[in-house]
Amino acid sequence: MGKQINKVVTGTLAAALSMSLLAGCNKEGAEKTSTSKSGELSGEVTLWTASLAGEPFDTYFDELEKKFEKLHPDLDVTIEDIPQNEMEQKVLTSLTGKDVPDVVNLNPHYMSNIAAQGGLLDLTDMVSDKTKNSFVEGPYKSGIYEDKLYALPWYLTTTISWYNGDHFDQAGIKELPTTIKGIYDTAKAITDKTGKPSYYPVINDGNTIMEKMVSLSNGKPMVKDGKAVFETNKDIIDYFTYTQKMYKEGLIPQETAEGSLKTGQELFMAGNTSFLEGGVTFLGPIESGAPDVYKASKAGQPLESESAPVNVAVMNFAVPAKTKNKEAAVALAEFVTNAENQLEFSKTAGTVLPATKDSLEDDYFKNPGESPKALGMLQASESLERAKVLIPPTESSAELRESTKNIFVKNLQGKLTPEEAVKQLSSEWNKAFEKSDEKVTF
Repeated sequence: MGKQINKVVTGTLAAALSMSLLAGCNKEGAEKTSTSKSGELSGEVTLWTASLAGEPFDTYFDELEKKFEKLHPDLDVTIEDIPQNEMEQKVLTSLTGKDVPDVVNLNPHYMSNIAAQGGLLDLTDMVSDKTKNSFVEGPYKSGIYEDKLYALPWYLTTTISWYNGDHFDQAGIKELPTTIKGIYDTAKAITDKTGKPSYYPVINDGNTIMEKMVSLSNGKPMVKDGKAVFETNKDIIDYFTYTQKMYKEGLIPQETAEGSLKTGQELFMAGNTSFLEGGVTFLGPIESGAPDVYKASKAGQPLESESAPVNVAVMNFAVPAKTKNKEAAVALAEFVTNAENQLEFSKTAGTVLPATKDSLEDDYFKNPGESPKALGMLQASESLERAKVLIPPTESSAELRESTKNIFVKNLQGKLTPEEAVKQLSSEWNKAFEKSDEKVTF
């Protein structure tokens, strides 16, 4: 009945989790109705996905569409995928026009932005408590804005650690460190044996350092009502102190000043770094590019206290407020995000986790096998127990990330003392919050 429409994709599934994106396009001039005379769902409903065109996703969504239409024979479903570099503009345009999709795939940042403008349907009273309770708590909360539910969690990934088991064995290291002092001691022991840098703190655009700071704070607020309060946080100062010390002593590679995950992958592949933190997709290029390193790779929990929160990157499904088929849209969002379909999507993608509790109890996650990638998936599923979105969406996010990256790199290079760096970073965050007049707390 329906049809799946695909466009050329740029980017990857993993990139979709780390970028602000939505998906979308719609049938022009379509008349939509919510229910037929018999009370069954009827009419048309359109779902947007983001950068999921091509196999194996085409087959997955084709089957998903058929299953939903079989449940609701009077309903015509259209699933469309748009390249993520077109997403933002298409969504913004759709919000001011007549042709709006019924279900959209977006991340928490865009969800909150659109919800704040009244662009999303409040699902609080439209979704049953049974459905709400089916999701892992952290990902579920990512769909809440100002105490109202606007999105249901779909697929996600979280942080784990990766390490070269051969290097750890060579240095006599039996377990991963869980403190910054432990990271230093581990890195020093490995470098002393290998003669190469061993620890790589991923910086990216500053976001991962921000997340690490929240994890290290372990429940202590970093920001209260729009004011940075981490200037004297001992754990954060220690992190800046030890990373600077490791960089100076050659335990951290010089390339860390660039700080991308891609650089970390290249160094790990070449045996020029021994442990770091990343997602379940980290080993992708290593498996084919450096088979020996891949075989030696092992996964573990993030490099911090077992009680510390870890970040989760979530992609949700929400319903635009202007949908012309509200009941069908909500039903489709619930269907796509139920445990059975989330499990099947995770298997199809092979690099993401489901947001439903029952899916995570499946043998696919509990007994994934002994390959490095399988063990990484196991560690990621276990870390979900303490995972949540650590940095809430803010208007100041770009400024916060930029200042964090710049100041962290200056600290690495010894251009600032750790105390000066943390104080300067606190000041820059306060300037950003004052400019946007945001009263956030995290």
